Amino acid sequence: MSDRGSYSSTSASPSTNNKEKSKDYHRMDCKKIQILPTNGSLDYYTDGRMAVRFHESTQEMSLWLNDLKDEIFIPFDQLKGFRIAEYKELEVSLVLNFHRRYYQNDVEVKGDPTNGLLEKATSLIITPRNNVPIESLTTIEDIIDKYRFGIFLATYKISSIRRDPVNSIEIYVKFFMYVERGGVVVPEDISLDGIIQTISKKFKFYLNSDRLSYKNGVDVIIAIRDEEDWSVAKWESRYSNTKPGVELYFI
Repeated sequence: MSDRGSYSSTSASPSTNNKEKSKDYHRMDCKKIQILPTNGSLDYYTDGRMAVRFHESTQEMSLWLNDLKDEIFIPFDQLKGFRIAEYKELEVSLVLNFHRRYYQNDVEVKGDPTNGLLEKATSLIITPRNNVPIESLTTIEDIIDKYRFGIFLATYKISSIRRDPVNSIEIYVKFFMYVERGGVVVPEDISLDGIIQTISKKFKFYLNSDRLSYKNGVDVIIAIRDEEDWSVAKWESRYSNTKPGVELYFI
């Protein structure tokens, strides 16, 4: 297994800098993490055992690397979208220059255990081990949805008090296709063409807008044919008590 170097601790006293272990995380063992747009990668066969963990209480994901000795924590608010596929693949879209923290054996350190592979990364494509069930990916989806729903409720509560303009708010848009689905965070005033282009470019999809629809608050599927329909879909999502945002179907 490769050695990616040693790092200096940010504290001389490990006892004051230990990462508190969260017991409410979901773990998924991985065999490869591809880093875009640089096409760098971390691989089980050369870099040792690895996993991703999604921590609900601290609202962050982590990359557990180098035979599970090193861990990189990324807050959920640094995630701009995600995609999962039934052929078992998870893609996480990140903000540019995303915030992260490094740990070695549960002690925070300054050095990057990937030796800079995550610099300029905007997306991580994570391939689970063969024995990982598809349900593991849908559990990750549920954790992200739960987080976004909390943001959704807080955002509109604050917005209604302050009467912020609509275009100051971001919304969460879930999308569903035959074998893939995911979610993106976008400005609420985004146009119909804008949301289609955003999903297409972020995840390199070809989307057929002729078969576009959304699910309303009572779980009825309604076709979206024009900008007015899209505006209605966004308006309805603001008053949902069960969904974190708009649900789009390209089926």
